[in-house]
Amino acid sequence: MSSPSRTEAKKDQFVGHAKENVGHVVGNESLEAKGKTQANAGSVQETAANISGYVQGAVSQVSGAVQGAVNSLTGNTTGEAENKAEQKKGEAQKAFNS
Repeated sequence: MSSPSRTEAKKDQFVGHAKENVGHVVGNESLEAKGKTQANAGSVQETAANISGYVQGAVSQVSGAVQGAVNSLTGNTTGEAENKAEQKKGEAQKAFNS
C-alpha cells in the first residue's frame, strides 16, 4: 500500500462531491452514492496523510532532540546545531499536520 497523499485525497473529495451533486440534480441515485463514497474515501485518505505526517514530524523532533543531547554531552557543537535544526523541522511538520 502506498503512503497516503493529500493531493489524491483532495482530488477524490472534489470529484466525489461533483459526482454526488450531479447525481442529485439529475436524479441518478447510483451516481450520487458513488460520489459520496469517493468523497468519504478522500476524507479518510486526508486524515491518514495528516496522521502519517504528524508521526514523521514527531520522529524527527525526538531524533533531533536525542542526538542533540548526545552531541551536547560530547562537545560536538556542529552536530548539536544540525540536530537542533532536525528537531525544529519535526516540530514544524507536526504543527503543519495538526
